[in-house]
Amino acid sequence: MRKLIIKIFILLFLIISLSIHSQEEGDVDIQLTENPYGLSYDGTNFWFADSKRRAIIRVDPSGRQEAFNLGIPFIAGLNFDPREGKLFVASKRIVLKVEPNTGGVTERIQVPIDKIGGIANFQNYLYILDSDTGKVSVYDKGTQSFFGGFLTDRSEPKDICFARDSLWITDSSDGNVYRYDPTSGKITGSIRSPSKDIRGIAILGSRIYVVDRTTREVKKISFVETDRFLASGEATYLINVKIKYSLDEATLVGGALGLLPPPTTEHQRIRNLKTKDPKFKGDMVMGVRALSKKLGIDDPKGPQTLEYHFEARTTNVRYYVLDDFLKKKEEIPTDLGAFTKNRVSVKEKAGNFFLDKIFDARLFRSDWDSLKKSLLDSGLPVRPVRSLVFSGSSNPSFKDTLDIYIPSFGWVPLASVKPEKIESSRAYQKSEDMVDLFRSEAWAALPSPILFKAKDSEIWKPLPAEIEVTLLPKGTDLSSN
Repeated sequence: MRKLIIKIFILLFLIISLSIHSQEEGDVDIQLTENPYGLSYDGTNFWFADSKRRAIIRVDPSGRQEAFNLGIPFIAGLNFDPREGKLFVASKRIVLKVEPNTGGVTERIQVPIDKIGGIANFQNYLYILDSDTGKVSVYDKGTQSFFGGFLTDRSEPKDICFARDSLWITDSSDGNVYRYDPTSGKITGSIRSPSKDIRGIAILGSRIYVVDRTTREVKKISFVETDRFLASGEATYLINVKIKYSLDEATLVGGALGLLPPPTTEHQRIRNLKTKDPKFKGDMVMGVRALSKKLGIDDPKGPQTLEYHFEARTTNVRYYVLDDFLKKKEEIPTDLGAFTKNRVSVKEKAGNFFLDKIFDARLFRSDWDSLKKSLLDSGLPVRPVRSLVFSGSSNPSFKDTLDIYIPSFGWVPLASVKPEKIESSRAYQKSEDMVDLFRSEAWAALPSPILFKAKDSEIWKPLPAEIEVTLLPKGTDLSSN
């Protein structure tokens, strides 16, 4: 009997643990109605509105829905205020305060905005988004008056929420979610969403939930947020690399070969790198962790082939250079001397000096060589990168890219000579359809990831090589050579 009770207890514990784990994961499966708008979470239930039915709809953890008819048209967003325990529901020129247990309206707030795109709560303030102008107006609940606000410069803003000390606004023109500083109104980051027709947003922990009106689904976006960048989405590639090169030295005895592996960065993680030649071991090559192989009397001269494979997990990463970084006025570290052609003093320059140099160089240069020269002449550290671009299931194409070091901020990637649509003097991005195969450890570009030195006292010399890259099928076992 005692054993039976213990087994029942363990079973109940597992069920409860799985239930808690599911709630912590924030998994949600909401069947949306025909005209969904807005999304909010009250700690237990999700809420969304249906403008055609003139109702707000509560979805409990089991997925059961209950509609509360408000009898007003043009419902355009809703938000739960945990301080008051009330829902704020937006419509044309009005915001309703609603009791969530009964659906009863307890207060009507007159708003001088014809087309509200959404509302957000924080402490004693309501942030109200004008979907026509893109302006965010701030309403003080205590004084019952409007004050301040800012323009977002969004062309099709559809909803807004407050989370993680920031305002997050969706834009249906490009399918992005933009993060703003609520005090200054400055953009501080953005995330790409899986849909353009977004009609609602809620943030729980490190997940963003958006209402996709086209498919009538609630879609989840996992993201990573730091003071330097926002990253979302993920792609995984299993890659095989074959390098053909030649060793034509008088003697190979005492020499060594080096292999620069794909770098692990904020944009990509590299796992399970294996070479077909087991003599390659972990080592330091050109000051970074890499692989090397000691050469002896048995190693042949002439044409060589090296083959290796790895797994790359990439993310769509966007960097934003905020004022706090520029105020630091930190000098370029001396250990970046190999990446720098002209030494300049940062403290003598204006905060935006280097940002403007990068942006102007990109606008007025048409190729990588001229862009790199312009940046080097400005005193910026430059690191050439050889990247792979994936499109569909076909094998990738090679692409030259650059990493640029911004004083006080750090390295940022340039995936194209001209700025992308999402980029500006303060914003840089690299998408998940790119993988950095190898990069230089100085401002001069490398022809391949293979290097050679005749003896330990000499410096590494890059070797020209032919590189073939093949995308391996998903499920390929990379644990063995």
